[in-house]
Amino acid sequence: MRISGNTILITGGSRGIGLEMARHFSGAGNKVIVMGRNQAGLSKAAAEISNFSTIQSDAADPAQIKSLADQMGAEFPDTNVIINNAGIMWS
Repeated sequence: MRISGNTILITGGSRGIGLEMARHFSGAGNKVIVMGRNQAGLSKAAAEISNFSTIQSDAADPAQIKSLADQMGAEFPDTNVIINNAGIMWS
């Protein structure tokens, strides 16, 4: 894998491990798109990171997944890496 020059989608990237991956990949010269449910978290992350775009979406909702796919194809057709980090931990 090329370490820079990629367009990377990270699901569940508005905090935690996803956000740290976004920081790392952006700092390495990649364009990063982060998808998450929480718009406030996405906005905060976007203010801190360069080469960074956000999409508010819920990976648990099939209609929103379809919308995300359509949006990615229209706005970021050069996407060549997807990191599926979205998830919920039940305790």
